[in-house]
Amino acid sequence: MAELIYTINGIFSTDIAESCLVEYNATKYHIAAYQRGYKWASDKDGAVTILLNDLLDAFHSFEKKEKKEYYLQYITLKKNIENRYLEVIDGQQRLTTLSILLSIISLKLNINNVATNKLDYAIRANFFEQYIYNSDNLKYILSLEWNNDKGLVISDSEIINNQDVFYLFNAAKKIYAFCSKDDVKLGPFYHYVLNNVKIIVNAVDHISSEKVFSNLNSNKVPLTEAELIKGLLLTKFSRLQNNDANKKKFREILEMRMSLGRNWDEITRWSNQPQVNSFFFKQEEGMQSMLHLVALNLDYKPIAKTNANHYPLFNFYHKYGKTDTVYKELLKIHAILNDWFSNNTTYNLLGFLFFAKGSGRRIQDFLAEFSMKKSQLHNKLLSDVRSLIPKDIEYLSYNNKQDDEIHRVLLALNVFSSDSSKRFNYHRFIVEKWTLEHIFPQTPEGKGKVLEEKDKQEIRKMLGDIITPQINKVLNQEKRTKEEREIYETALQESKSLNSIGNMCLLTNKDNISNGCGFFDEKRSNILARVRKGSFVPKHTFDVFSKMVLEKNTGDFERWTNDNIENHTLSIVSAINELEFIK
Repeated sequence: MAELIYTINGIFSTDIAESCLVEYNATKYHIAAYQRGYKWASDKDGAVTILLNDLLDAFHSFEKKEKKEYYLQYITLKKNIENRYLEVIDGQQRLTTLSILLSIISLKLNINNVATNKLDYAIRANFFEQYIYNSDNLKYILSLEWNNDKGLVISDSEIINNQDVFYLFNAAKKIYAFCSKDDVKLGPFYHYVLNNVKIIVNAVDHISSEKVFSNLNSNKVPLTEAELIKGLLLTKFSRLQNNDANKKKFREILEMRMSLGRNWDEITRWSNQPQVNSFFFKQEEGMQSMLHLVALNLDYKPIAKTNANHYPLFNFYHKYGKTDTVYKELLKIHAILNDWFSNNTTYNLLGFLFFAKGSGRRIQDFLAEFSMKKSQLHNKLLSDVRSLIPKDIEYLSYNNKQDDEIHRVLLALNVFSSDSSKRFNYHRFIVEKWTLEHIFPQTPEGKGKVLEEKDKQEIRKMLGDIITPQINKVLNQEKRTKEEREIYETALQESKSLNSIGNMCLLTNKDNISNGCGFFDEKRSNILARVRKGSFVPKHTFDVFSKMVLEKNTGDFERWTNDNIENHTLSIVSAINELEFIK
């Protein structure tokens, strides 16, 4: 079995070197009599409509420079040497629809049709030759309507009333209407379909799979490494054994390959789900990350790419060769990760190790844990989490560059609540960029704010013994220049209370920006607005701005005071010590 990727132009044209027909010394594609007829529907939810809309969406993404290529499903071909054609085993519906599309676009643009006579039906051959590939006749039948009683009335002497012709005719009408729409820039769309839409071809019988990938580094077929590996595995999967007695029947091989393809697609969808992807793969391409993980579990030693055409992971799989082992390992790791993601306890523990500042852990660091029983895994994860919780929490200070330790403590309070079954939303936490924020502002007069008298009182309390006559003088003024603000702000930022863990919480990057240098009441309003909208807010952050974390001296809801900071520090220490796994 062999496999290669071709553009649509490379599928139909025989005038270019990268042509499927040329490379296999064939002149056309043949749809054998045993194949069922063409049955793609053209109604709103039909396969023809879906294909056209998918191609148009891909073209629009290309115009926006979001995505260069679009891949259609595989087609499987078998070479007939005697008759010089490629027999279409799987994919005739796609090839037929594409052939009609190219014929109609060529008609509308008045250009040569690369698909002419490239598709040969054992039955209905005359219909394609006469009414699809002949531009004059194609134009004529597009002016007709299907007669529900008689069928396609071409003339008084010629009436065609077959099910497959019914679908072919309706596909042609649908495609013609599609190509006539104002939002389809037909020339550029045609160029995109020819050169950027691609099909992976599986060719059966006596063709070395090594030849398929001989042009890998020639930049002839630019595609992702994951797509290349998929092609490699599908090509080699369940390939014939040297011992004739052990050879599998072709149909059995084809079914097994189709099974791999279905499982591949399922794992791809799973690994690219936003919540799964951000959790395990840090928003990198899901299947590429899964394949990297599988390779590591098979003793792959990662090496850096040396250029755009260097595929080290593909080369590993190509040399490894044990496709059945790779496939089983992929299924196993998918099952393990899915189980970990679905179990709230495992999910919470793993997520903390992934996203706590300074942890630096990624899923590939847990290869040894793949074989652990769940109880062993939880004990190991608990131990790892415990090691990240700093000692002497009450002495942590942002000013001493202990922000990673502070972040880990606050994240632990949000993740490991008294209800161990509650699931923390790591996806929203990462995507919304929840980071450390001072509750009492570091620069109270930033963004044009002017201090009120109660603000000045809290600043004096915050400074305590380090306040100077110069600072007092500056604070007593109604307004301050930039230089005057820096006098008290410099002292404030060096104060113990301001940078204490008791003056820290987690806020989104967006809220940090919108809060600016606001005081407690402004930040509290933002948090409450998020809660009212049903947005994600970590529990500890909510408790801070409702002052539920404070057992005494709560004061009002306008300001976060020095007393609040001290009380909050004690509350954090108490809450951490109450976590079961810390004891």
